[in-house]
Amino acid sequence: MTTLELATRRGVQNVTRDLALALSEAGHNVCVYARNAGVVADELRDQGIQVAIEIARFAGSRFDVIHTHHPAMCSPVFARFPDTPAVFVCHDDASWFDAAVQLPNIVKYAAVSESMAGRVAADIGIARADVALLLNGVDTRRFLPGPAPPSAPRRALAFAKNSEHVEVVRAVCAQRSIAVDFIGAAVETQLDNPAQALPGYDLVFASALSAIEAMACLRPVIVCDGRGMAGMVDMARYEAWRPKNFGVAALNGPLSVERVAQELDRYDPAEAVRVGARVRAEAGLAALVEQCVRLYREAIAAPRVAADEAARMWARHLEHWTPRLADEWAFAEERQVLINEVRRLRAGLDVLPRDNRITFGDDRASVRFIEATGFERRHGTMWTSSSFASLRFRPGVLSAPLKLDLEFAVHLPTADLAVEMTLLANGAEIERWIETGFAGWAERRRTFELPLEACHPTATWLAFQLKQTAGATPAQAGFCIRATTFRA
Repeated sequence: MTTLELATRRGVQNVTRDLALALSEAGHNVCVYARNAGVVADELRDQGIQVAIEIARFAGSRFDVIHTHHPAMCSPVFARFPDTPAVFVCHDDASWFDAAVQLPNIVKYAAVSESMAGRVAADIGIARADVALLLNGVDTRRFLPGPAPPSAPRRALAFAKNSEHVEVVRAVCAQRSIAVDFIGAAVETQLDNPAQALPGYDLVFASALSAIEAMACLRPVIVCDGRGMAGMVDMARYEAWRPKNFGVAALNGPLSVERVAQELDRYDPAEAVRVGARVRAEAGLAALVEQCVRLYREAIAAPRVAADEAARMWARHLEHWTPRLADEWAFAEERQVLINEVRRLRAGLDVLPRDNRITFGDDRASVRFIEATGFERRHGTMWTSSSFASLRFRPGVLSAPLKLDLEFAVHLPTADLAVEMTLLANGAEIERWIETGFAGWAERRRTFELPLEACHPTATWLAFQLKQTAGATPAQAGFCIRATTFRA
């Protein structure tokens, strides 16, 4: 198995540890390669699993299959073991270090959520059906059920891998007289044994694997982090959010004191117990190991590419990933995006200018005025294939409704597909329409009127919902925003 680092207790690191230990217990000989070791690596070594940060440490080793998580970790391992088939697993919707790559070793692709599976398919141009779904599993022997939660929460735990939600959660808990503890990189506090701590809390704020682990302890869980909010998990929401890994694709709206308070009103200890029982029944590591081993066997049995094609794949890979002095190089672009984002977050959003066309191209000037959630910037555009995405802006004081000229494009995979599109402003529906009758991208321009009551001077959210209403099979539509013009 490969992963970027094993020095911190985060999602991929914890998945690597849990899966490596579970595979080992099932009788498989597992080794792990990472660029940095640390507390997680020490835990694996204590259980007899070899962890190395230098590929030379595997001299003389032979492997049946490689389970790789990150493109930066592929090249050394594949160069050292060119004849070993590999399974590539994606754990992130957007980060460069989780982009899917095409190399001759990789014969199977997988992802831990539906949105990430879509990313893999888009990254390398394969069918979504060719990307296996490996939903995260939880070690149900470590994460044990805690006592029945009380009728009203008194003590909460909030995971903080990012920081934007910390003050909101703290404020709501203060209003409700709930004592809250924060753990995670954003607050520089690490919890060495979350399995031991989680059962002692009445309520947990978390996302992704941490949320699943809390559910396994029968804790009521509000799914959120610094990127947004989904809400309190119940049985119906579990069905909807499990394929999204309780991650960014499930964080379907802004996080505010009012909204968190509304979700706290849904607190139901009995429902948390039902959800937890469901998690423990179907999301344990045994099921994940069985699924992985099946995928490994398929990879081992798969035909390999010819030598000349393997050489072409390596050449394309090195051409894309080797550092070079060019503005369009992926790492340089990513660094500039992060610098711009830090500056924007420090300064806050500027008041939206009126009668100015704001584009969403590579100049990224739009980030001064509009914050996007659920969209991805790529190739000079801002697009999404998610069923929900939103824009936040500061309209300032208004004396009349705000008009929005929206330039956008819609992609339909087939002409028989019909997609219902809905625009909402701060939760109020503005307009609903149908896109159908074409295949490929279609350019559109529409004008909407945003009522005064739907526009808050300091923060207004525009949400776009996409829902398939016709078509032979479920298919992913695409939605791309080209530009906006706001007029008084």
